[in-house]
Amino acid sequence: MLNFMNNEKIFAEAMAEFEKFRINAESFCKIREKDGIALIRIKSGGKSFVFKYFKNADFRREIRIYQILEETGIETVKIHAATEKSILMEDISESETLRLGKEEDMSDPEVAKALAKWYKKLHAAGYKYLPMHNESFYSENAVITRENLAFIKSATKTENISVWKIIEDNFEKIKSAIESEKYTFNYNDFYYTNLVVARDKSKAFMFDYNLFGKGTAASDINNVCWSLSEDAKKSFLDEYGKIYEHEKFVAETAMVLSSLFFACKREEFPDWGKPILEEFKSGYINKIKSLIEL
Repeated sequence: MLNFMNNEKIFAEAMAEFEKFRINAESFCKIREKDGIALIRIKSGGKSFVFKYFKNADFRREIRIYQILEETGIETVKIHAATEKSILMEDISESETLRLGKEEDMSDPEVAKALAKWYKKLHAAGYKYLPMHNESFYSENAVITRENLAFIKSATKTENISVWKIIEDNFEKIKSAIESEKYTFNYNDFYYTNLVVARDKSKAFMFDYNLFGKGTAASDINNVCWSLSEDAKKSFLDEYGKIYEHEKFVAETAMVLSSLFFACKREEFPDWGKPILEEFKSGYINKIKSLIEL
């Protein structure tokens, strides 16, 4: 039995949920808990599994995402069982053919090429799936509202920058231009900590779908390239193929506003948000004018 000391109520709840699987567990090892999501490594029958429990109802959307990816043939971590609040998944750290991502992968053209193949399949599946299913998906563009823009203005102390008046006077045009783009599946949360790579680098894919949703392919690709080295970025883009310049422009323009919102919501403004804020203060006014004129 685990020793639930120091108010570790979340892990106690998780193990109570795990009992629904009726699996004879030989040992448990708490991995981490964050935002009401508990991860526990479980040994059973000589095999290792990762049990993921979602305390908050909003985050349980990840369970459905795994189902959708399986239905559409997109490779992901194998899910052995699920309840309404949890999933039991393969333990990649014990795999003979796969490994977890590492920081060096962000500079590896071979890994980037394999990853581009996965993203291309993901986006192709999304284009087919979304028009045929009336499901609610998370969207980063949804945070672009008048209320949230006012919050950004106050939080960044940029009230006197002239671009704000242009945005406020033309908000409906801006929102319409952003939402008129063709949407597909978006992973949204790219980084090596969420990456799985074949040990021979023949394939790579993402897991951990808390921020998985819908958006443009260009937006998703921007999110990937932000973290890659120049060589890895070139390899990724060469393998992925054509990205429409119009879609790319709209995605880059929208990304500034949504990213500033997420950065301002942090307790401390993150380093990744600083160059975005500098862009907003300088050349962004030209981008927003061009978007309005589309």
